[in-house]
Amino acid sequence: MSSSSEKTRATWITSFTIRNGNGNFGEFDLYLATESEPEYQLYGSYDFKMQGATSRIDFARTQKGVSKVKFVVKSGLGGFVSCAEMEFYRRNKDKELDGQLLTVFKDLTCTELKEGITDADIERLPDYFGQLATTIRNNTYDAHEKEFRIQHYAPYSIPEVWSEKLMTKHYSFLDNPTGIYVEKGDSLIILVGDTHGQRINLQNVGEEETGFGEEKTYKQTAASGDAYFLNEGVNKIGIKQTGMLFVVYTTDLTSPTAKPVKIHIPPGSGKVGGYFDLARHQTNDKYKELIDKSDYKYFCVRGKNIIFYFHRDKMKQAVPYDILSAINLWDDIVGWQQELMGIEDVRPTQVNNHLFAISPEGSYMWASEYRIAFVYTYLNNILLKENVMAAKDNAWGPGHEIGHIHQKAINWPSSTESSNNLFSNYVLYKLGKYCSRGSALSELAKARFVNRQGWYNMGDATHQNESTEIHMRMNWQLWNYYHRCGFKPDFWQTLFKLLRQNRIVESNPGAGQLLFAKMACKAANQDLTDFFEMWGFFVPVDNVAYSQYGDWNYNVTEQMIADTKQYMSQFPKPKHAFQYLEDRKTGDVGLDVDPGDVGYYTQFKESQKITKSITYTATGQTLKIKNGDEAVAFEIYRDGAMVYFSNSFTIALPSGIPVADVVVYAVQADGKRVEVKKI
Repeated sequence: MSSSSEKTRATWITSFTIRNGNGNFGEFDLYLATESEPEYQLYGSYDFKMQGATSRIDFARTQKGVSKVKFVVKSGLGGFVSCAEMEFYRRNKDKELDGQLLTVFKDLTCTELKEGITDADIERLPDYFGQLATTIRNNTYDAHEKEFRIQHYAPYSIPEVWSEKLMTKHYSFLDNPTGIYVEKGDSLIILVGDTHGQRINLQNVGEEETGFGEEKTYKQTAASGDAYFLNEGVNKIGIKQTGMLFVVYTTDLTSPTAKPVKIHIPPGSGKVGGYFDLARHQTNDKYKELIDKSDYKYFCVRGKNIIFYFHRDKMKQAVPYDILSAINLWDDIVGWQQELMGIEDVRPTQVNNHLFAISPEGSYMWASEYRIAFVYTYLNNILLKENVMAAKDNAWGPGHEIGHIHQKAINWPSSTESSNNLFSNYVLYKLGKYCSRGSALSELAKARFVNRQGWYNMGDATHQNESTEIHMRMNWQLWNYYHRCGFKPDFWQTLFKLLRQNRIVESNPGAGQLLFAKMACKAANQDLTDFFEMWGFFVPVDNVAYSQYGDWNYNVTEQMIADTKQYMSQFPKPKHAFQYLEDRKTGDVGLDVDPGDVGYYTQFKESQKITKSITYTATGQTLKIKNGDEAVAFEIYRDGAMVYFSNSFTIALPSGIPVADVVVYAVQADGKRVEVKKI
């Protein structure tokens, strides 16, 4: 890509990408050609780290007679690059105003006067700054205005860098709200203190119009907005659109120069709408005061892990007072999901970005790069904890969407709408009221032994060619066995780390499926062949076309299966047949399936033994088990091979299995099989 400029002198170059997604610049070489040297010459090599935020290059010296500029881009987010706007500037070396200000103010943020300043000193300043100095000297700066106009903005990590490292969707770079909004055509003065050599910009985030399918066009908060680089001292900015201002300050948090930057947006530059910051404001009374004073369409609440940027009126209606209930709950929900990912060694010391939640005026819920969304008519259901707890789906839906942010390491096509439900089931568990969600194990028995299905086509497709309700049970069995039963409480954290080191390749879902199984064995230090056999991982798939958020070819060959089983055989067998584990029982709150009669997780935790004499009777195709409560499942064999299983005392055999030919075994928690006698 090349670009030319009519300007002949430049001190820095700004590359501005507004799409905030695929196309952001990564590594590239910059070439310049001039009138005196028309052939391109390499000026330098750079890495914008695929950031969605605006980036810039500072030239070491003034460039003269530039006729052409060329970028040779080596990497871009999503495998390509797209630049919405590129600007060339000449640095203003006239610092006369800065010098004048420093005769009166202690520093260029203009928030404190030097000792001994007289009226005559102030009168020598330009009128605007003279008025500001008088306001500060007389202590007449409105306290509410001052709180948001003068702030220290903390550094945050670069979301694109950590998205790649941690295998997530992008968290936000809008971590620093100012609480100040602007109107199209406004002119602003921004006074910036010591930047410690860091690059800071101001982003004006407004609205965008969108819509899907036949749905009418509706408004929602944009993912980004016009960006303005900030330099130490006085910055003058012209505003192109209505929006809320955010300071974008992303950097390497381990750098010794990653320090807070003081910025003053003085009176007359924008209007104060305010925001609530959990760490600073702390109380419900302060929240009520701030949201009552706000007159902007949107209001921001910043917690530890999440930022709400919702319609002010809808938020005030849903949460008129108890914001601590809402923000603490959603900080916890995000934090619980992060617990499973094994990132405690880097968060928050190296990565500290928030999730950024918006409230569109259409659609329902979704997760994307840089944003998650909950339609503004639903805020009443998902904010206050008591309302979240009123219905199972009020926590499940948001937990599912946030799970999409975090699932990449454990995901492959055929799992995209279920692997994220590891997180949503964990949220339900942590909330402590509702039982988990997903199909009963009877659906697994039907899929494997009646319909002869493997993992990729298991059950009846409900969304994106996947039976999400049945698939989600596999990961949840692993969590219940290793975490809830206590057999390896860091199993999922270890598995996430392993799969970040040895990554699933999306374009090869069959290989990804088997890699997941191998790394699960390594994480558990156990041979989980029986477990993944039950879940259909070792069913051959011959180049099947599969569509799920893309089109893929699904292959699981006999050789791939053999190699995987060989790898798994290096580990010892698990102590339990936990492919039959169920964490739900009759009477659980929120139960919407028949969980069966046996296999409850406590039987595995306690390694329950079978001490009773178990028998069964047969009437037609129905078997009735007696004294089977100590078993975890019942397996049906014919001609030496298992042809069905059940975790219920009443077993309806599929029509293709003659009752007269079967042998029934009760499965003990440790996998021991005990023959069940027919009477």
